[in-house]
This record gives sequence, structure tokens and C-alpha cells, in this order.
Amino acid sequence: MRKARSLIPSQIKKVLKKCLLMQEPELKRAALVLSLSTLRVSELVQITISDLLLPTGEIKTELHLRAALCKRRRSRTVWLSRQTKLILQEWLDCRKRKKWAITFDNEYQGLNPKSKVLLNNRGRSFSMKRKTRYNKNNERVGYLACDVLELSLRNIYQRYGFRGASSHSGRRSYTSNMNAAGVPLETIQRALGHKEPSMSIEYIDVYESQLIKASKLAF
Repeated sequence: MRKARSLIPSQIKKVLKKCLLMQEPELKRAALVLSLSTLRVSELVQITISDLLLPTGEIKTELHLRAALCKRRRSRTVWLSRQTKLILQEWLDCRKRKKWAITFDNEYQGLNPKSKVLLNNRGRSFSMKRKTRYNKNNERVGYLACDVLELSLRNIYQRYGFRGASSHSGRRSYTSNMNAAGVPLETIQRALGHKEPSMSIEYIDVYESQLIKASKLAF
């Protein structure tokens, strides 16, 4: 299977900015930053308001993903940056303006804590389908997929010239950019929720700038 393309920080900023010119920009930007924070599509469409927010309404810095949401049923924690939280808040404000899954309670910013964080353009949860694939050991594996959101993210990238990018580009971009910044592999592995460091290494793209820098250190 062909690997998804990774994006450098300047390209990520370009995509997020260009989304402002599209329909439903708040939803698209929220989906992108969650993906770029290492969430898989199947995870980001299932997280709820109570997963993301404290009862006070504050967006969590550490987002705990329950085992039921994660691949191989292994719970993990995702750390959200300040910029990610600002973009997510834009989406939550949009939801409140449209009165999607709101309550008369002051907790959770007045949003239904059991509702999904991401809702489609009709204010409903994204539908998921159960599919099967074969792993490297040729074993049949079942998994959940959200084709609508997967296609949406792919189209956003391709619309602005990033061919080969998909929803999985979020995890690959995170890994490659952290590696380029000198973040230890152990830290990257923990962020991705991988059991073995060898799994994280497969997500790393080495950029030309890194190779040029390395060549200057050769002698």
C-alpha cells in the first residue's frame, strides 16, 4: 500500500488558511487539526464532548482516548497544542451558533457531553462502516471506517496541490516533523500510541533539508 504524503509545517499552515475560503471552514479545520494531532479518522469521529472538554468548558490539553476507540483496543493519550485548541474552539462556537446538540446546562459550554465532537453539515454524527483488510501476516482484520470524512480530508489536500495526502497524512506529518525537530523516537512512539519503536520509524519521512544538513556534517 502506498504511504500517505507528509506535510511540512509551512504546508500545514497553508492548508489551514485555505480552508477559510471553503464551505464549512470550522468543521474542516477542526478535523484537520485533530488528524494532525495524531488521531485516526475512526478516532476523531467517535470522540465525544466529554472526552474533549472538562465540565468547566475548558478544552483539555491531554485528550484520553478510550480503548474502545483505538486501534487494537489500546487506550492512549493525545496532547493538543494551543493552536489546535483555538481552532477547535472556533468549531465549538460554530456548533453553538447553529444550536447543534446543545443543552440548557452551563457545563461543557452548553453542549451535550454525550454528543460527538465532529458533526456533519446537518448537525448529525458521521456514520461509520465496518470493513476488513489483510495485515502483513495475511490475517483478516476488521476495522471501522468513515469514508465521508476520509474523502473530505483527501479532497482538501488535493484541492491545494498536495497529491498523495490523505487522512493518514496527519500522523505521518506529526511524526516526520517531530523527527526533523530532533524529538526523541521514544517520545514520538508514545504520541502515536505504538507498541514498538519500529512501528513509528515507518511513519518518518526524511526531508531534503535534513539530508543537506547531514551532508555538511559529514567531514
